Amino acid sequence: MKKTRDMTQPIQRKKFILAQHWIFIIIFWVVLLLSGSRVILASSSYTSVHEKTLVEPGLSSTATAKATSTIVPTATKTPTPTSIQPTTIRVTGYGVNLRTGPGTNFSAIRKLNTDEQLLLLGRFSDNTWLFVKTADGQEGWIKMSWVDLVGINLDDDLPVKTPSPAPPATIRVSGGRVNLRTGPGFNFSVIHKLDYDERLLLLGRLSDNTWLYVETLDGQEGWIKMSWVDLAGVSLYHDDHPITMSPPTETSTPVVLNGIEGHWIDIDLSEQMLRAYDGTDLMASFLVSTGIDLYPTERGQYHIYAKYRYTLMHGSDYYLPDVPYSMYYSGDFSIHGTYWHHNFGTPMSHGCVNMDTSEAEWLYNWSPIGTLVNIHR
Repeated sequence: MKKTRDMTQPIQRKKFILAQHWIFIIIFWVVLLLSGSRVILASSSYTSVHEKTLVEPGLSSTATAKATSTIVPTATKTPTPTSIQPTTIRVTGYGVNLRTGPGTNFSAIRKLNTDEQLLLLGRFSDNTWLFVKTADGQEGWIKMSWVDLVGINLDDDLPVKTPSPAPPATIRVSGGRVNLRTGPGFNFSVIHKLDYDERLLLLGRLSDNTWLYVETLDGQEGWIKMSWVDLAGVSLYHDDHPITMSPPTETSTPVVLNGIEGHWIDIDLSEQMLRAYDGTDLMASFLVSTGIDLYPTERGQYHIYAKYRYTLMHGSDYYLPDVPYSMYYSGDFSIHGTYWHHNFGTPMSHGCVNMDTSEAEWLYNWSPIGTLVNIHR
């Protein structure tokens, strides 16, 4: 019998090979799909970190555990203010002093001529003095009244300049044997007597300018009544002469004449003070005005010889009717009330002793005829 070829085996082998081919294809696509998902996941992870970096710029894009970076802010540049150009002014007087400070007690640098041009750099707080520069570069102070300021407002952008401390002003004594005292008042004790025309350094003043705090050329400091000095153009209202506090009040012991009983009157010309005593007991004291230098009040011891409730007083340059409470002690010289001035404490008369009218009335009633009048410096 002819052997028949079995055709089923090749067919089955072919099917087996084909099945293996599809398995490889399926495995390939599975691997491919798995690789693609990893790429997508990696891309998604990177995008997340990158977006976080955009929201929080202080974080690193590689590791969130790293220290955050410091962002230094950019400094804002402040614009430089435009400097004020000095104003040019001109001198209106001839031979005007340019000084080292705002006051006549400051030394002069040089003389300025009429129409000389100056640069205005500053001013004193009260606008009375101006700080300027000359064309040749010298700086100093000039009194405001000696320049032309037409069209210029000193308060517009012109700085107030603080000057150096001023040297003490020099004043002189205008009376003879004037008392220098420990305080500003007649109840303060006397340090020593000042001579006529003696020079003093002005250190301070009371707020009402009635007493001045001074220093003598030999270094003694004390107080003098303003009416006994010649200020020679020095203004007491200038800031260079500060208000000085007075020391605690003390009571001086006036020189009392011994051996006198009853009422008597003491007149101190240097103090412009009248004191009424009963023996050694001080009963009252008053400021008075005695004679000026041209008509001085005579010194010495006198007695009241006449009293008039009202009397006429006249001379070549005055006519005073009804002068009240007059008590004559030497010729035409008397102690009397005064209605034509109230400047007591300052010499004002033609040699008489002027008193406030109400105080003169008290003394008139207290003093009998024959009362001793002791007048001295």
